[in-house]
Amino acid sequence: MSIDQRRQPERISSTKVAKVASNLDKFIHFTARIFCWSYGLLIIAILTNVVLRYGFSNGLIVFEEIQWHLYAIGMMFGLSFAEITNSQVRVDILADKLRLRTVRKWEIFGALVFTLPFLFVVLYNSVDYVSASYSVNESSNSPLGLPFRWAIKAVIPLSFSLLAIAVLSRLLHNIDALVSNRRER
Repeated sequence: MSIDQRRQPERISSTKVAKVASNLDKFIHFTARIFCWSYGLLIIAILTNVVLRYGFSNGLIVFEEIQWHLYAIGMMFGLSFAEITNSQVRVDILADKLRLRTVRKWEIFGALVFTLPFLFVVLYNSVDYVSASYSVNESSNSPLGLPFRWAIKAVIPLSFSLLAIAVLSRLLHNIDALVSNRRER
């Protein structure tokens, strides 16, 4: 059994914890289907900018800013999808040598001690960051750039809230798997 198969949270469980985690997963999948379109729009923006720049010698700053906005949206919201599908980058050198129960315990420990506190700090500070940007109606430094810089900054607390939901879902799946294993023995 590969580490990817071992690490997948167990989806076949009838406990209330597993049902809550599954509902959270469904919510993340729903939002991922929406935000994945930002990459399609990103490709269109890149192609438009390339055609304008090299075909007509007239690239627009607006398209360059739209590109990094769309990339940020896809990347930031994609983190939560990567978390629930176990697609994130990780080091499996040690995990390959550990029992599945031990790996789950480490994941629970990591979520409670490192990930969730980090997400709380980012969320706590990013709300003020967005609020300050909104209060001054911050816009691009470029005269032809995009207005409403606060809108793209709002992606930070929104995407990290979604990531916190994904981490919570993964935590619940791991807790459920540990408890289910105890009941079976």
